[in-house]
Amino acid sequence: MPQGETLSYHRLRVAASRERIWEALLAADLAASPLSKLLLAVRGYGGRALRSRGDTFPERLERLGFTKLREIPGHELVFGLAGQFWRPGGGLRRLPNERAFLAFEKDGCVKAAWNLRIGAVSEQGCEISTETRIEYFGAAARRKFRTYWALVRPFSGLLRRALLSGVKRRAETPTV
Repeated sequence: MPQGETLSYHRLRVAASRERIWEALLAADLAASPLSKLLLAVRGYGGRALRSRGDTFPERLERLGFTKLREIPGHELVFGLAGQFWRPGGGLRRLPNERAFLAFEKDGCVKAAWNLRIGAVSEQGCEISTETRIEYFGAAARRKFRTYWALVRPFSGLLRRALLSGVKRRAETPTV
């Protein structure tokens, strides 16, 4: 995961195999709960972008503007996003791949990397975690982002915890 200031870190133990958790992660729905749908709508992500069309969680995130930076099957997904998040619509910059994301350093912008990681805990299950890191480009971007983050941090945390809980629920549900 690219270096930067850590903004948030959440983790949860899941009583399931790494493979089962990975399957649940790929099937995850960021907008599964009514609260998540509301928070994403307030942020400007329309229902069309969030709707599942049989695609995977990573594919839906890419439709929202995230760049998939890395995928280590069964272990970790890493996504990036760059822009001016405090602006309406996020002032997002489309970056086609990890190389473009790592090279991005536009003054007045920030970039964020977000991972979802499955770590082994014991034979009884695994831990799933998510971490978000940010890098600022310029003092004004830092100041504006920090103001923005002070307002959205609690809601961002709710979304991440809801996502992890949904993965846990799906992974721990017995298959028929």
